[in-house]
Amino acid sequence: MSRSLTRRFQAISIIGLLMLITACGGGGDSSTANSGSVTRLLPTIWTSEGRAVNSCVLSPSCSGNPYAPFFAAVSMAPANGATLSGVVRLEVQGNEMANIELLPANGYTPRLGVFNITGDRTFAWLDLDTTTVPNGPLSLRISAFNVPAGQPGANEIVAMPARTWTINNPSVPPTAFAATLTSAPADNAIVSGFTRLEVHGSGIANAELLPASGYAPRFAVFNVSADKTIAWLDFDSRSLPDGVTDVRISAFNVREGQPNATEIIAMPVRRWDLRNGTAPPPATPFVASVTIAPPHGAIVSGRTRLEVRGSGIRNVELLPATGYTPLLGTFNVSFDQTFAWLDLDTTTLPNGILEARISAFNVPAGQPGAVEIIAMPTRQWDLRH
Repeated sequence: MSRSLTRRFQAISIIGLLMLITACGGGGDSSTANSGSVTRLLPTIWTSEGRAVNSCVLSPSCSGNPYAPFFAAVSMAPANGATLSGVVRLEVQGNEMANIELLPANGYTPRLGVFNITGDRTFAWLDLDTTTVPNGPLSLRISAFNVPAGQPGANEIVAMPARTWTINNPSVPPTAFAATLTSAPADNAIVSGFTRLEVHGSGIANAELLPASGYAPRFAVFNVSADKTIAWLDFDSRSLPDGVTDVRISAFNVREGQPNATEIIAMPVRRWDLRNGTAPPPATPFVASVTIAPPHGAIVSGRTRLEVRGSGIRNVELLPATGYTPLLGTFNVSFDQTFAWLDLDTTTLPNGILEARISAFNVPAGQPGAVEIIAMPTRQWDLRH
């Protein structure tokens, strides 16, 4: 094997490589392909959000995975036999993941959690609140599916075979769950532009703006204070079509996707007449600047928070020093377009010197007429896993 190929192989994240080998279902070296007696190293490709993937895992014949290019494997979870308390982060890495669930060791109910999945469907995470389950032994598995929940034709990959964890949270009196609407347009009100919605109470873990009945489509999700006493939302009525809309506000005592949810309808159904007109809303000034990022020349490892603040922000990307590919990461953008953040997982990038910039745009990715602001001019980071 040539020195250049050896260096290339060494550049792949060790954690990422182990995950990919596991996802392939065993059976040899998933990073190589045989052609007669010649072994060649398959190339590393990059997802739209900058994660390294060896192309072998996308081929059933190379990987030994009949579901390829769909694969999944846990990359962060407590070991079998661990004792857990509080909130525990679970992570899965793979490809073409559409739904990931935390389930009992056998069967599909009760579902103990639903993972968040990135836009490129290669990374998923769940912050499991262990206080929502009883203390004692608990056997769980993590299963990944290639179609959304409830859709037919799903293939299942057990990303984490059953592990038994001991839940051990201190016994404290449960916080009373209460939720009362304190700010919202009246029934039959004419609503336009941004409107502040607020719910006050205790034990509030999630609040949502929902249709008059049912839970879909979900119109908006509230921000919740750390002490779970206030939930607020600056509702942009332009996100819905003009006309009469019946809505309610529901509060829940657990986070989205967690079991044993209790619902309080903080605002029973109200009818709002949305009138924003056909004229475009007043232009929001487009400004953006980085507020959190490692300094130039820093040694960076693990997960690193990057933040950008401003106004009129619709898309923020972590990019190479020049050009627009490969895309190293896509930021989350707040509802009011003033704040964007990315928890950069450096283990998905090769060790060594990375030169990168952060660019903000005033339109969503792929839309015409984009204006770019370089929120962080090129910085050099030394990545060390």
